[in-house]
Amino acid sequence: MSDRVFVDTNVLVYSRDTSQGDKQQVAARWMETLWERGTGRTSVHVLNEFFVTVTGKLKPGLERGDAWADVQDLMSWEPQPVGREGEEGSPTR
Repeated sequence: MSDRVFVDTNVLVYSRDTSQGDKQQVAARWMETLWERGTGRTSVHVLNEFFVTVTGKLKPGLERGDAWADVQDLMSWEPQPVGREGEEGSPTR
């Protein structure tokens, strides 16, 4: 099994931003590779930023339904919470 690769918001956004030409193509190929290898990982925070950015900030943006479908697909990557209990920087209860 290969190591997991954390994917940040900018890669997810570029992979769907058709106005970015070369950056979009590189990000889309990278995402395709991660899906093929099953090595992608992200966080709940990144998924939230992705949805807000692609539906509200991109010109042209994605339809909310298309962006939500992307988020649902990415849930198979088992997105991690912002901080896990017991880790440095995580909230205490």
